[in-house]
Amino acid sequence: MSLTVLLMLDAKTLLKLPVWTKSNIRLGRVVGFDFDEESQMVVRWRVRPVGVASRLVGGELLVGREQVIAITADRMIVDDLLARELELSKAKALSLLADAA
Repeated sequence: MSLTVLLMLDAKTLLKLPVWTKSNIRLGRVVGFDFDEESQMVVRWRVRPVGVASRLVGGELLVGREQVIAITADRMIVDDLLARELELSKAKALSLLADAA
């Protein structure tokens, strides 16, 4: 017999969750989400990057619900592809800065 625990988190808690990839790379913090009224589901999470990435990306990362692996009381875990996308964004921004100099 398996026991399923239902995790209930309110919006205030969700909006403060740190976001990590499956391979344990910190991406940022949840700052918002887009909700589909018809399906009554979160369709996209908005994540503010941390560190140098926050200055280079210049905005929020959009995380589709299909990219979320797990949500716990202390973090959101997302697909590793998001870390690669963030690295590509940083590389583009650095390239643009180098070209402008």
